[in-house]
Amino acid sequence: MLFVSNPDDDFVAKLIESLSEKGVHLTAQPDAASHALLTMPEAEHAAERAIALAESLDCHLVFIANELDPQHQEVMAHIRASDLPWTFVQPVAMMDFAFAALPPQVHMAGVVFGISGQQPVGFVAASDIVRVLAAIVEGSGHEGREYVCSGAEALTMPEVVAVLGEVLGRDLDYIDLGDDELAQLMVQHGGQDPDRVERLVMRELRAWRDGRADIVTDTVARLTGQPPMSVAQWFEKHADDYAKPGLAQKAAAKLVRARYRGRILR
Repeated sequence: MLFVSNPDDDFVAKLIESLSEKGVHLTAQPDAASHALLTMPEAEHAAERAIALAESLDCHLVFIANELDPQHQEVMAHIRASDLPWTFVQPVAMMDFAFAALPPQVHMAGVVFGISGQQPVGFVAASDIVRVLAAIVEGSGHEGREYVCSGAEALTMPEVVAVLGEVLGRDLDYIDLGDDELAQLMVQHGGQDPDRVERLVMRELRAWRDGRADIVTDTVARLTGQPPMSVAQWFEKHADDYAKPGLAQKAAAKLVRARYRGRILR
């Protein structure tokens, strides 16, 4: 039986649904669980809240961790020092989060903005993480293991945008900006909170740019017996998220490309 923390979070709710479809038995009662899936809430003092929850449980802890995030590192250190059995599942960069901002950018301007340059990233699908979680809960011998999960290859963002263009049959460009430029675009045109942008987006993209996500592992295939989903396959599955551009969008794309001509990377 699996107890899942933070069930009101949209992503966690999708995890619960997917795990149930995989045949994993779920429980709302921590005392009845053999495993507990810990996820970090997107809130202030997230590490403290996750640690407090971990301390209240008495079962095998499975923590979906982002090694690039200092708060996640704090929680992992605390769990390692505990007496409970634990397993860490560390997605390199989940496509479902990493590509969430692409549809509006592609629709409005036919481009994707970023700061990660030509550094490869080992993107992995959330559905593959679900399969790994199911294998851990249903299997044995996973105590004290840290599973770094990636796709079958690492791609740069210019390569990702090229793959997306091939799937959609469109001419798309990747535009590489400075940190302040991208943050300003997200705040001014995306209506996002500056602190949230810094904490959840910019810090991650800087890690990509520094090469810290240039990781490829065989974890997904080894634990599940099936290869991970490719970036192309993920885009094919989510192609309906990308509306066909109208005349206004095509005109906007020309203006954006002209403005950032020197920043386009291929």
